Amino acid sequence: MEHKTYTLNDGREVHLRPLQPSDKEQLVQLYDSMSDSALRWTKAPKDEEIEQIIQFPDYYISLVTEHDNKIIGHGEIKKDSEKMNGELNVHVHQDYHGVGLGTVMMIALMRDATRQDLHTINLQVAAENRKAVRLFRKFGFQQISTIRETSRGEEHDAFLMFKILKM
Repeated sequence: MEHKTYTLNDGREVHLRPLQPSDKEQLVQLYDSMSDSALRWTKAPKDEEIEQIIQFPDYYISLVTEHDNKIIGHGEIKKDSEKMNGELNVHVHQDYHGVGLGTVMMIALMRDATRQDLHTINLQVAAENRKAVRLFRKFGFQQISTIRETSRGEEHDAFLMFKILKM
């Protein structure tokens, strides 16, 4: 993954780069600072999950975005044991919703997944999270089913989606 600077739709410049071991504390701070509404339909990784991402980089395509030297977004594709398929997660701090940060992160993640010859990418997204569903569809993800899940004590529908990168 390459380091790159992007200008968001609101004029702010962000820096996108691979996750580094030294990012652990800032990543924990990112998730701690996210509002309940930003985390409403998602599961923020716990400390041990962040540690696993850092310790086993061969099984993850993982990036962070920064603004003013502060991590504001985290995206990853967790590869399966054969390193042929992956599961996508993207988290954006609420102060950066709706300004193109998710798109910037998706471009980089999909580019790296293709470069690493992954075959398919899967994800799960809350049906009510319309902006995320729209983003994933924009990148060619297709819904394969709907499941009922509980997140933060709230029951809702979630879409299981996938994208084929390589046959």
